[in-house]
Order: sequence, then structure tokens, then C-alpha cells
Amino acid sequence: MLDAAPRRGIAQPMLPRHARLVTDPTIRRAWMLGAVFFLCALVIIVRLFYLQVVRHDYFMSLAAKAQDAYRELEPDRGSIFVRERGREYPIVTNRTYYLVVANPSKVTNPGRVVDTLSTVLDLTPEEWPSIAAKLSRRSDPYEPLWRKVTKEQVEKIRAAALPGITDVRESYRYYPEPGFSGQLLGFIGYSDDRRVGRYGLEGYFERELAGAAGSERGVADAYGRPLAIGKRSVQEARDGDDLVLTVDRAVQIAACDRLRQGVETFSAQGGTVIVLQPSTGAVLAMCSVPNFDPVLYSEAKDPSVYNNPAIFEAYEPGSVFKPITMAAAIDRGAVKPQDVYEDSGEIKLADGKRIRNSDLQAHGLQTMVQVLEKSLNTGAVYVVTKVGKEAFRRYVQDFGFGKPTGITLDAEVAGNISSLDRRGEIYAMTASFGQGITVTPLQLALAYEVLANNGTLMRPYIVAERRHADGTVVKTAPQAIRQVITSRTASTVTGMLVQALEGAYDHKAKLNGYYVAGKTGTAQIADPAGGYGEEVNHTFIGYFPAYKPAFVILVKLDRPTKVKHAADSTTVIFRQLGEFLVDYFQLPPQR
Repeated sequence: MLDAAPRRGIAQPMLPRHARLVTDPTIRRAWMLGAVFFLCALVIIVRLFYLQVVRHDYFMSLAAKAQDAYRELEPDRGSIFVRERGREYPIVTNRTYYLVVANPSKVTNPGRVVDTLSTVLDLTPEEWPSIAAKLSRRSDPYEPLWRKVTKEQVEKIRAAALPGITDVRESYRYYPEPGFSGQLLGFIGYSDDRRVGRYGLEGYFERELAGAAGSERGVADAYGRPLAIGKRSVQEARDGDDLVLTVDRAVQIAACDRLRQGVETFSAQGGTVIVLQPSTGAVLAMCSVPNFDPVLYSEAKDPSVYNNPAIFEAYEPGSVFKPITMAAAIDRGAVKPQDVYEDSGEIKLADGKRIRNSDLQAHGLQTMVQVLEKSLNTGAVYVVTKVGKEAFRRYVQDFGFGKPTGITLDAEVAGNISSLDRRGEIYAMTASFGQGITVTPLQLALAYEVLANNGTLMRPYIVAERRHADGTVVKTAPQAIRQVITSRTASTVTGMLVQALEGAYDHKAKLNGYYVAGKTGTAQIADPAGGYGEEVNHTFIGYFPAYKPAFVILVKLDRPTKVKHAADSTTVIFRQLGEFLVDYFQLPPQR
């Protein structure tokens, strides 16, 4: 029987070689270490395959961005010019400044950047945190730090060689004549750090004035600075168009000066003056008070001052609307200048309401000329009943009321003549003397331009030329919209207005040596709660020389308190401005 355990002294059988390799601790550790190295190598190979093959495009894009030196090329914004005696004057142009920009991911020392900018730009401690906050946005490759940096300042910043800090040239608006009609020009504001035109000409022609930005792309070093070597591509910026206005510099200044004086003299809250060339529709002057300085637009206490009252503020015109009513009636053959009616001082309506003359008097038998001369509300009602409501509404629309004029200025309103669409004769009756409808000053001036221009309505325009950066010029040609009334009607109404002004309340508008056709309006201001209050607006519109008109002038005063009637306020401003125009343009006397 054999023992279970081998006996001592007896040799053990030899194991196979591969068995010894497995059981040898040293060899086993070597195998394990080799396996670890193999697995690591496998992981590295897989990772490299993932990075270099699967994510190749992504990391190539990152590398390209890291080496990409990109700079936007800002175009020069177009300038705005006016003319005076054949010469051109810039009223809006540009001055060059710089925008300091950071790429926070490439900024190596934010504290040094803040210290440098604070010293060069003379920043206050209160302004430092905003720059530091922008530098902390590491994922944003473009952070504007400071605007309107001068050339001298930007050269000092460049000399500091701050990694991740660059600059972009910017043009800022410069106004050679401060205070030159901000409402007409508009201003440059900001939208998401982008400078854009707002209101007026700047707003309406934003795209044309702004031009198109270009770009420059090249290779950058580790600090984000452009390298002279390497690929470089440039797309040139396209500068904006220049605008040459129809506005005459001397006429604009004279109109604004006399309006400011009038607002002060008659204690008005504001006012508007418009001067048109009736044969073309060109605007020679457009000014309102209060105004604002485009440079300091952000300091305006009331943002509503940005709107141009000449095209934005619709109001009930009052008696200046009576010549429109009279023109419709004469054009229809409904009345003639010497036709008469019995003025009893008031008209009683079916609902018990009454329409009275402004002077609360009855004048007996009156001609159509006297209706205009004495500004009789009952006479205007008599005339509109002869025309008929539907025909009257069509004439009012044809004169241009109820829709924008189409002038190339931002934020124009249409006014409101919707009451003429309602049932009942009362709405046409009140509209006949300028109540219950609203119009803009420019619409009124254009309606009188119809009377001055042989019955033709012209499209108003304020830009005479647009000059492209490539040298081409686009000129604005006068455009007739439609024949509203016959030439004979226009001549007849002109004669009636001349005759009425010669002996009416409006005599203060007379110009020595010239016939003037015109009409005043003292319009009550509607109370939001209903009815009319004590406050009024004054308007005078006239054109001269009456039988060969060179100018249409509208003068409006908002809520004057020194005098009651427009015949004592706006006519004075009209005459002063008319005398200037006669002298400035050397008009030969007519009478």
C-alpha cells in the first residue's frame, strides 16, 4: 500500500516548462505588467483614434479659432449736407475714435489690463468692476471694454502689449453746428452694442447711411496678435451714402430762430414751422420747439422730444381747414365766391346740439369770401352741406389727409379722419371747420401747396441727392401725386384768400409789396374726458407771392397763453419769416 504523501529522499517528477512559467512569481508579475501596458496602449490608441479621426473636424475648428486673428472693418457712416447759395455745408459728419476689445480666453493677466486701461483712460474706481467682469467671461471671444478712445490713448494701450486686447476703429457722429434741428436729423443710439440710427433722417436712412461692414482674417500668435506671415483675407467695408438735403441752411436757421422767439413771446408750450417749395414739394425748412441736441440725446428729460412734431403730432386744425372745404365746394360747382347765405350765428342740430361761430355773433347775409374773411363756422357748415358728405370725404382724402405723406423721415403718423366714415351729417359739419378730425402740420402745409400749385398735390421730399461711396449719385425728382382740384379752382380759392386776408383778422401776415394768400386757425384742444377745454392751438398757413407762389409757410404754436387768437401770434412769425425770405431770395415785388 502506497503512502498518500511522497517519501523524503525520493525525487519529484519534472513539471512541464509552461507550468513552471505560470507558477513562477517573477514571471507572473512580468506578465501582469505587460498586460497593463498593453491595455494602456490600447486605451491610448483608441483615444487617439477618437480625437484624430472621430473628432478631427471639431478640434481642427478649435485650433483654427485659436490661431485666427479676426477683425471687423467698420465702414464710415455717410454724412448729411445742406446747401446755402449754392455751397454745401456738412451738418452731420464723422470723427474717428476706437473701441477697445478683449478676447478673455487669451488675457493672461486681467489685473494688468484693468490697471493699464484705468491709467490710460483715466477711469474711476467705480468703473473698474465692469471691465473686470467682462474679462472674467472666458468663454466669450469678443468683449467690448471701452468706447470712444482717442488715437493717442489707443497708441498707449497698444504699446503696453496686453495679450488678448485689441482695438477697432469706430466713427462717431460730429455736428459742426450744434443744435441744428435734432428732430429732423435724429441721432445714433445703441442696440445690443451696435450703433444704429434712430428717428429722423438717421432712423429712416439707417441702412443707406450705415453702409456694410467688412472683415480681415489672418493668423494670430499665442497672445492673439496678428502675424505678418500666413494666410490673410480681406473683405473691404462699403462706406455709407452721403445725403444732400433740400433744406436751405440760412432758411432753416431763420425759421428756427423766429419760432423760438415766437414761443417765448407768446408763452407757448412749443411750436412748428415748415417752409415748402410749392412747385416741387421740396422742404426748405422744418423746425420745432422744444428740440434736442443729437450729441446729448440721452440727457433729454422726456423721450417724446425725439419725435418730429411736424410729422408725428396730429391735432385738430380748426379754421385753417375751411379753405379746403371751400375748394371742394367750388371745384364741385356747389358754390361760387359771391354766393350768399344767411348767418344766424348758430345751427341747431336734431339731437339738440348747436354749432356756433367762434365770436358767438350772427352776421346776416354773407358771401363765401366773407366766410373765409370772418372765419364763420356756420358758413363752413353751409358749404359742406352743398358739397355732400361723401364727396367731401373724397376731397379730404385726395388732399392727402388720413394717410402718411411719404416723406423720408422716421416715425410719421397718418392723422385721423375716420369720423367722416360714420353715419350722420354732424361729422362732416364739424370737420368742415377743422373739428373732429386730426391732421399733421406737414399734411396741412401740403394741402395749401395744392392751392398754390394749380391744384396738384406733390410728394414732399427732403433729400435732394444720395451719393454712394463709389461716386454714383441718385437725385430725387419732384413727383406729382394727383390733380386734386382744377387749376381754375385753385386760382379762385387763392383770390378769395388774398381778398379775405386783406381785410380780415389775418392782416398782420401781410407783406409789403406782395399779395399773400393765407388763413388762420384758433383750434380748441379736445379734452380726453370729452368736449373741449380752454386751451387752444394757433396755426397760420400762407403762400406768396400769391399768384406765382415761391413759398408755402406753416406756423403752429402749441397752447399759447399771451394772446387768444392765431391772428395775433402765428401771423407775426409768418410775416417775420416772409420778410427774411423776400430779402434772402431777392424776390421782385408783386404789387
